[in-house]
Amino acid sequence: MNKKMIKASLFLAFGLAATSVYAADACKDEMAKPRGSAHTVNGNSTGSISGTPWGFEQWSGGGSNSMKYYDNGTFEATWSNNSDYLARVGYRYGDNGSGVDHKTKHYTVDYKYTKSGTAQYGYIGVYGWTVNPQVEYYIVDDWYSKPSEQYIGASRGTITVDGATYTIHAYLRQQEPSKTGTSTFLQIFSVRQSPRQCGHIDISAHFNKWDELFTGQTAQLSGSKGGGSTTLKFGRVTEVMLMNEAGGNATGSVNYTYFDMSDNGEASVIVPPKDIERSPFKSLSIPGTVEAEDFDNGNSGVVYEGATGQSGDDGDHEYRGEDYAQVDIVKNGTGRAIGYTAADEWLEYTVNVAEAGEYDVTASVANGSGAGSVTVKVGSASAKLSFTGTSNDWDAYENATGKITLAAGKQTMRITINNANTNIDFVKFAKAGSAEVTPTSSASQEPASSESKDALISSVQFVNSGKTFQVFDMQGKFMGRVDVVNGASLQDALMAKFQKAGVYMVRQGNRFQKVSVVK
Repeated sequence: MNKKMIKASLFLAFGLAATSVYAADACKDEMAKPRGSAHTVNGNSTGSISGTPWGFEQWSGGGSNSMKYYDNGTFEATWSNNSDYLARVGYRYGDNGSGVDHKTKHYTVDYKYTKSGTAQYGYIGVYGWTVNPQVEYYIVDDWYSKPSEQYIGASRGTITVDGATYTIHAYLRQQEPSKTGTSTFLQIFSVRQSPRQCGHIDISAHFNKWDELFTGQTAQLSGSKGGGSTTLKFGRVTEVMLMNEAGGNATGSVNYTYFDMSDNGEASVIVPPKDIERSPFKSLSIPGTVEAEDFDNGNSGVVYEGATGQSGDDGDHEYRGEDYAQVDIVKNGTGRAIGYTAADEWLEYTVNVAEAGEYDVTASVANGSGAGSVTVKVGSASAKLSFTGTSNDWDAYENATGKITLAAGKQTMRITINNANTNIDFVKFAKAGSAEVTPTSSASQEPASSESKDALISSVQFVNSGKTFQVFDMQGKFMGRVDVVNGASLQDALMAKFQKAGVYMVRQGNRFQKVSVVK
């Protein structure tokens, strides 16, 4: 195989356009057309960029701002103390016109930019509106804070294209500002799971996927004023633009140094979902403990559903690998837990029940949003386990307990998250009436007496480097977590975290260690 063929094969394997092997690279190349003159945009306004097929728009919900676009379509903007600010460049077909059937075009964009600042929310990527029906849409390649399902709705599918997987969401804006005044309208989002600041977007690939997912069916959506029922359908585009949006007392800047948008671009290769044969990830038995992160191998919709892929840097992405990047495994609880959960998210496990009968079932959970429940189903039997939760503390695990009567043999177990933002560490089964001790809350678990505590401590040696620990005071009150990076000591990490000398009780898994910290 010659070098050109090898290079083309590699690009195809990562979901890039075959033609992009020889195309301009926005991340590395300079634009062929020089930037030219700067043109200042005043206030909330739209217009055309002379000598190009593109237009511009600036819109602000308050605060101060400034936008400049250049002859080649690149642009820059600054804003301060803004409730909502949008600057964008691309195709405009008239806000109140009949729109364009996107299937008659093939939209793509290549871009590069730098950014600075902070915002409570912000979407960077492709933006626009449709008519018949009215839809506001986003293809989000980057952000100021990662989009939360609270504001974009639950995941309704994925698309893998241009080197990454995007999750697709739908949300209902209810009596909010729109192109037609104040109205209720659908929002559709594709959110890239690994942000970037340069690259190629096959815009039409997202449009086509939305057409596939949203065929005019009626659905109940979360929304800006409680949610409601709406029709899911993508309409005729009235604009397709490269956009920066920042809001929530936002202050910052953006500078696009590469911009090339086409309505006759080359299609990228869309990578179909990998077909993963269902199989147990680990051998799991009842009675015993089922760790939440040890769900079966298999595809979304088969062994898990509703995962959001929101954990970002907080996630442990190595434990289950890239095939399960959408499932949020976090370093928490007794080592790992499932976190960043959505309501009705579920995971399944293959378990072997050794003996039929009644079992005590305990789920170790944490939810900083308050009270809720999880449902554990084994075969046809189920138990709803309730918990009280806390206020903004996802490290304070507690036991949600109940009873369940099981048949013997190999069965499928399902954990369903009934309330969003519930972390689940493990589910433990013990034969009812057995002498086995039910685990206690991680916020209070420690040896029963100082003598037994010291005996346990003297026999345990931790591997400190590169680990996460839960920390308690000597009265058993949970204080927080510390991460010990490779090469650092546990004592140094405790001092850096709590800024206080003294004696701490440290937990790793089900093991405890008393650690003395001196200045």
